[in-house]
Amino acid sequence: RISMMKRISRSHLWATTVLLALINPLCVRSFNPSAQNRRDFLATTLSTTLAIPTIAHADIEGVTTPSFTDAKPTAENTQEGVKLYTTKSGLKYIILQEAAESSPSPRYGNLLTISYKASIKLPGKDTSLQQYDSDNNYLIKHGNGRTIPGLDEGLHSMKLGERRRIIIPPKLGYVGPGVLGPLPASPYGRYRLNKLLDQMIEVRGGNVVLDIELKNILVDEADQGYYEDGSLTPDEFNRLRFNLQEKAKNARESRNAKAKNAAAGVDLLNTV
Repeated sequence: RISMMKRISRSHLWATTVLLALINPLCVRSFNPSAQNRRDFLATTLSTTLAIPTIAHADIEGVTTPSFTDAKPTAENTQEGVKLYTTKSGLKYIILQEAAESSPSPRYGNLLTISYKASIKLPGKDTSLQQYDSDNNYLIKHGNGRTIPGLDEGLHSMKLGERRRIIIPPKLGYVGPGVLGPLPASPYGRYRLNKLLDQMIEVRGGNVVLDIELKNILVDEADQGYYEDGSLTPDEFNRLRFNLQEKAKNARESRNAKAKNAAAGVDLLNTV
């Protein structure tokens, strides 16, 4: 009876593992079926499947976030006569369809509706784009850290109605903590993406390529967060630091005064 219960328990573990792998194949890697590895694999699968995405810090060499500076990208003409823009972070993009000059650009905290086709381009002149996902109406919150950093950076300088091909290097793609989108909705799509990412690791190269159209920009009135595109000047930073230090100093003196008064009260009671 005990042996039968062990077999049932093992079968249930394997069934759960296979089910979770189908739900989230991005966490499937080489798997040695020992008892310890099964527990580790199941724990990793559960945590990856159920985890809430966190702020994206993606870089192969270290930890970085995409460049949101106001520095203009460099532009060069390719051999095909296409103008290719390159930003400070290494992101590249091609404008496929320009928008009107008066069209707005998104700000952090806006809700954006985009359409996209997502592919991966492995290194080599003879390799073609391998599409793994597409969506005609994909809603995202710009700058919330739940999309791959390269997409956030590429969208920030777009204008409403513009179409752009964004070429994202690995350090701004699907790397880092949390589950970063856009991700395919179907298990097969995620399996295909996982397989392509494995190939990028094997050949140590490749890019995520997104063909994007910015279709709508909405202000999220329910969001009370602070999204300011400009950075602090040195004077503003020093003033902010001084104010914080003064506030901490006043709080510390207030605590010390209360502690001294309390100690004096205790001494007074003892004398009485």
